[in-house]
Amino acid sequence: MKNKHRRIYEYLLIIAIILGLDGLFLLRYNFSLTLLRWSLDLFTIAIIISVISFIKNKLWRYILELTTILIAFTFFITDSTLYFYKKDITSVAMLIESFRDTMAIGLKYSPLEVFPLYGWLLIVVFITIGAIVLKKIIFRENIINRKRQLRLNMINLFISVLGLLATTLFINDYEHTILDYPNDKVRFIENFGSITYHVQDISLYTSSLIIPDAIEEEYRQDIIDETTFTVAQTSPYFGVFEGKNVIFIMCETCEEYAYSREYTPNYYRLLDQSIYFTNFFSSAKSNYTYDAEFKSLTSMMYFLSDNYMFTYGENTFQNAIPSILKEKGYSTNSFHDFTKAFFNREQMHPQLGFENFYGREDMMLSETEFWPKDSEMFESMKDLMVPIQENPFFTFVITVTSHGPYGDYRDELDEYYQILLNDPKYMDAEIELLTLMAAQMDFDKGLGILIDDLEQKELMDDTLIVMYSDHKNYSSPEITEKYSENNTYELDVNRVPMLIYANGLTPGAHDIISSHYDITPTILDLLGISYYQDFYYGESLFLENRTDLPIILSLSTWIMNSYRLVNDEVVYGEATYEEIEQTRELVLMKIDFFEKLFIIDYFIDHKTTVE
Repeated sequence: MKNKHRRIYEYLLIIAIILGLDGLFLLRYNFSLTLLRWSLDLFTIAIIISVISFIKNKLWRYILELTTILIAFTFFITDSTLYFYKKDITSVAMLIESFRDTMAIGLKYSPLEVFPLYGWLLIVVFITIGAIVLKKIIFRENIINRKRQLRLNMINLFISVLGLLATTLFINDYEHTILDYPNDKVRFIENFGSITYHVQDISLYTSSLIIPDAIEEEYRQDIIDETTFTVAQTSPYFGVFEGKNVIFIMCETCEEYAYSREYTPNYYRLLDQSIYFTNFFSSAKSNYTYDAEFKSLTSMMYFLSDNYMFTYGENTFQNAIPSILKEKGYSTNSFHDFTKAFFNREQMHPQLGFENFYGREDMMLSETEFWPKDSEMFESMKDLMVPIQENPFFTFVITVTSHGPYGDYRDELDEYYQILLNDPKYMDAEIELLTLMAAQMDFDKGLGILIDDLEQKELMDDTLIVMYSDHKNYSSPEITEKYSENNTYELDVNRVPMLIYANGLTPGAHDIISSHYDITPTILDLLGISYYQDFYYGESLFLENRTDLPIILSLSTWIMNSYRLVNDEVVYGEATYEEIEQTRELVLMKIDFFEKLFIIDYFIDHKTTVE
């Protein structure tokens, strides 16, 4: 190898390794390999290598280039695994949060589902050989003319920057929106590749750490200009349940196909007395529980790549239903049978208006290999969930037993497995289905404990219960596809159970298109609490004339009565280009508006109810 060519081989080797990983990811998930994407990725990598090439010390240059490769490999592992289960891509904020014990659940998902063991071994061998060859290229280089090498480095950097700028000239206006504001990760990857995404994500995350006062002031003025303080419409049920107790139960990954009258009788005991919404779609961003949780409590949205439970954990949310009800004299308590630190709930829940947040540390739960048992949470916490007191209470329960993955036998659920395996219908059923059903049977046992307690305390008729799932079963999508009923069109599997019980509501099924966005507005309506619609995306489910608002899942994916859009493709119904672009304008406006509310901590000194 000629000495004057070593730097070229060094560049080409690093580019080949990183582009190879990117290409393997794109091929694994059937993303198209366009010239625009390759060009952006190529010049982005070239700029990084060109900057590193200015370092004279061979050891430090090798360390930095090897670090660049290892970072790319880390993102490849996390991206491949996360996309397999959740159709999501790793962000730098997510990696930082992983060191705060917030990715403990994610670690239960195996990369071996993405590629077999021998596949991963081949990838590791490929990178290892590349690292060894790279070391030899660098340390055997003998630079005689430093000034000449400096000029070459400058030329390489100039060509790389010029190439990147030239490539951006071929990006249209919509693609520029995605590039400048990469909250729609899938569309970003489709258009620009994973390397460009991660560089842009790191850049935006770094710049977001310090928001200049001038920007915050600009956002405050934008909110003033865009807010009309329109009082929300009211339904015929407005105020009918004023002063009633309220219980929200967010059931982890509860699927309709895993319920049955025989094995989950308490669910049907409640369902038969409730209004059940058959077209309730999960609006959880990339199937994240915390997003369903927050949307159901606030009717807000946030689509940037960081987890706002951390980023805005110190914000005040006087718009959240627990905060509003606490102001009305309710006691407000939340319960979750996992660690309090997870998703930063121990900090966020008080900011949402909860007086107390009870986690696994506060409960009498047995040790389990997988997830705690919901039935034990309900048993140990029932007197706090359903307190006997003069003032009404608001209780929010987040379950965990039915969290995935489901491919392993869980000893703590053995009693439920045995019941199912004695039933000829399930003797040959997949372990994933059996585990989910067993987990929901344990939740059902806990639900029965809660209902029995309400009845024994004679509070059932004075309590409004909202029960809903956070998201679909993404851990075993083949099971969800196989057993979900009415699974004809794309996003049908996003339907999840949701019911409202209240003594005075006529039980029955309703086919209104609805989502987590609608829960808080609906309950405020039933309780007779007027609020400004500007700060709540959803509407009461009991309005006689509901607005046909899209259920926003991302910048390019939403659900409407007349059609569904998935990654800019109409997959159900019909819509003209003009209709889609008109809706996109609304989607962009809503995403931008609510994001600004987060950034400026708007609700620290603003209430959203009408006095």
